[in-house]
Amino acid sequence: MVSRILICCRGEIAHRFIRTSQLLGIETVVIYSADDDEAPFVLAADATIRVEAWDPATLIETVIGAAVDCGADAVAPGYGPLAENAFFAEVCGYAGLVFIGPNVAALRHTGDKIAARTAAQRAEVPVVPGLTIDADVETGARAADALGYPVLLKAALGGGGRGIRVVTQPAEFAGAFAEVRHEAMRAFGSDQLYLEKFLGEAVRHIEVQVIADKHGHYLHLGTRECSVQRRRQKIVEEAPAHNLSDDVRQRLHDAALAVAREVGYDSVGTVEFLVDASEQFYFIEMNARIQVEHPVTEQITGIDIVEQLIRSAQGQPLSITQAQVQFHGHALEFRLCAESAHGDFLPTGGHVSDYRVPEGPGIRVDSGIQIGSLMSPMFDSLCLKLIVCANHRAFAVQRARAALDECLVAGFSTNLPVHAWLLSYPPFIDGRYDLSICNHFPSAHALPAEDARLMHAVAALARHLQPPSAPAPRPASHQASAWTQRNSHWLLS
Repeated sequence: MVSRILICCRGEIAHRFIRTSQLLGIETVVIYSADDDEAPFVLAADATIRVEAWDPATLIETVIGAAVDCGADAVAPGYGPLAENAFFAEVCGYAGLVFIGPNVAALRHTGDKIAARTAAQRAEVPVVPGLTIDADVETGARAADALGYPVLLKAALGGGGRGIRVVTQPAEFAGAFAEVRHEAMRAFGSDQLYLEKFLGEAVRHIEVQVIADKHGHYLHLGTRECSVQRRRQKIVEEAPAHNLSDDVRQRLHDAALAVAREVGYDSVGTVEFLVDASEQFYFIEMNARIQVEHPVTEQITGIDIVEQLIRSAQGQPLSITQAQVQFHGHALEFRLCAESAHGDFLPTGGHVSDYRVPEGPGIRVDSGIQIGSLMSPMFDSLCLKLIVCANHRAFAVQRARAALDECLVAGFSTNLPVHAWLLSYPPFIDGRYDLSICNHFPSAHALPAEDARLMHAVAALARHLQPPSAPAPRPASHQASAWTQRNSHWLLS
């Protein structure tokens, strides 16, 4: 049994692993760099290991060495850069460490998008029409001509919105090909590419949460709607996915489980689909790790997904059956990120000068920051996740609007204006939207440069003149985690 875990991720997901690990009686050790000296996850861990800076070239060696030195018997990568790295998982095994994630073979199947497509086809799950291409641009261009424009040019080992370009006409292909190959090699260590037919943005991105163990048991925890995206990265998620027929919902569940079985999966994972207006769906990928958006599923099922992940990694059988999975109400998650909502969502950063989050029934905050924390542009821009739930979607949207009004992160620009806009935008309120929704967000680029600067200056002055708020008192003891104090009710009453 695992007694000490080295957590090799950062931010809110590191804190999330700490909370559940401590509830399970597992000691936590985090490895972190100087940028996270004041981060909540560092302060919450039982022990810490500090490195001056992260060197990608020696990342695996550094993490494995730290785990061995601190006496850990398991390593949890969360959704960090090592989470879907099959080589890292293999090295963990050689070092006698439990990798908190799926087996190496499953990681190889799912991490290679071409292999994952092939597995989905073997499982008789529809895939987006596509072709594998060689590293030769002329061959790739001929393949794109055969498939028909527009096409998506994608890295075989890509993910997180990186290593992907839409190519609308032949004249754009060579430039996009070079860009994606370069980005793929730099980010994923492979320049293998493939093509998919671009289905446009009048489609929805819907995923299914699956859980499996090492004893051949599989179950799903329902669907999530993930169509609010910028730069092909999610910023708002819902559970369950709305406006789906019962038949299609069940077929999505079945397809996700079929893919998981085909790759021999044995952990927490997510199978992702595109769904068009006629409810035809297509497999796009399987993420072999915990997802940023897992809390919305936890809120409607009452199941601690991190706990299931840790238990399955230790070889324990699932303690629940599909019949025991019950769905209650509706949940939404809003990712608050350090980026310019009116500047093409480019990352920002700085020290958190003021910070307030809402509390109350149906509200959960998974945060990686506090006053004084540094949001470095060198890392992911996610500051916190605001999760709201209610007995039905309309009430959840209403609750989200009130909760976001109470939310404040000062010191740098955030995407809070996008969320405020969404909650006043009729297609979102009605739950009838697709991947095109963020194209309708009014950008400050429509303003003259001087007006845009004035708008931001006025906002900054207003924040400066606001009286400081009294800091919230800290608990006197760590006997109860912040998880249980703030979110004492998992199931909706």
